[in-house]
Amino acid sequence: MHTAPLSSPASGAPLPLPLCEPRDVGLCAERLQRAEDLVARFIEEGRLPGAVTLVARRGRIAHLRTQGWSDIAGKVPMAVDSLFRIYSMTKIFNAVSVLTLYERGLLDLNDPIARYLPGFTGLRVAMPDGSRVPARRDPTIYDLLRYCAGLAMPPNSDAMRKQPQTLADIALEWSTRDLIAQPGEKWIYGVANDILARIVEVVSGTPYDKYLNDTIFRPLGLVDTGYSVDDARAARLTHCYHLARAGGLTVQDGNGPESPYRVRPTLCGGGSGLVSSTLDYFRLAAMLLGRGEFRGDVAGVPAAVRILGRKTVELMTTDHLPAEHPNLEIGTQCFRFGLGVSVVTDVARSRCLSSLGDFGWGGAAGTQVWMNPEEEMVVMIMIQVRADVPTGIMDVYKRLIYQAIVD
Repeated sequence: MHTAPLSSPASGAPLPLPLCEPRDVGLCAERLQRAEDLVARFIEEGRLPGAVTLVARRGRIAHLRTQGWSDIAGKVPMAVDSLFRIYSMTKIFNAVSVLTLYERGLLDLNDPIARYLPGFTGLRVAMPDGSRVPARRDPTIYDLLRYCAGLAMPPNSDAMRKQPQTLADIALEWSTRDLIAQPGEKWIYGVANDILARIVEVVSGTPYDKYLNDTIFRPLGLVDTGYSVDDARAARLTHCYHLARAGGLTVQDGNGPESPYRVRPTLCGGGSGLVSSTLDYFRLAAMLLGRGEFRGDVAGVPAAVRILGRKTVELMTTDHLPAEHPNLEIGTQCFRFGLGVSVVTDVARSRCLSSLGDFGWGGAAGTQVWMNPEEEMVVMIMIQVRADVPTGIMDVYKRLIYQAIVD
């Protein structure tokens, strides 16, 4: 199995933050090795093709590893600058984009969706008994950001990527559908982010992908994040594998011209669809951990780049579920929900090693980020596996990183 330690990208691009030894930031190298051994075991057992992992604390990167393969058959090693389909990790970019407009006074979180998309008024709610009742009120931007607008789950994101629909088409279609819960009552992992992306277009007067590029990607120096991969970077696009229930990895999507990620989609969605690298996404995570400001290398130059204000990030990472709403659960982790991110509000109830204020999110192919303000830490694992049953690595990986905190 291929393994590489702390290093700069093969492309020669600068690291966003300086490297350090784990002990320099209160981490135990021997304990961190347990996390690396976990990933190695999953690769050897045929449950993962490979991974890139990163741990940063107090403004320095203490752990950056590549293990296994980007392409198993081709024996292409995983690299620091490998590109990943990040699926639902796209959603954090979406929340940030909406909040930049909020900070400029161009929209309010309490605005009804219908102020920008007129079809979202006078909606009806489909009840479990088959009846339809009027919505008690129109859903708002706030409802969309906390996934409580009552909108149902969209079709498979890969299938949507291949359709000739725009965000305007998606918004119009969903404005004609019944809600599946009253606005503001129930957390539903639905199409909310695509509706938010369309609102960004309407308010900014700019295509959604261009708004992301102008407002977030370019200022933070994200050179490998976008909705498609051009020819020059195609070899760096990690193969995405399918893990069958009975075991065994097969290629679900490669990096050849037949991959849907090699062409810009008509639908640049708010909930899924972006490709990114570990270090690109880390810049976003470090910005949020820095309460809206990234301090590090941008285009080869030390810089301080502010995307959001401190109070806005505090609002984003506060629990916004209805008070009576049950906690949310994924795997063994239990959490609440902010504006586009999971939030830990009770360490005991989280049932895992965590801190008050932990926040983050993951993607369907196994990419995951956690940000911990209390410990001043970002933890990332980037893999590409669509599994019939969860691999289970996420919960254990986070635990093995957190147990390495020794100061």
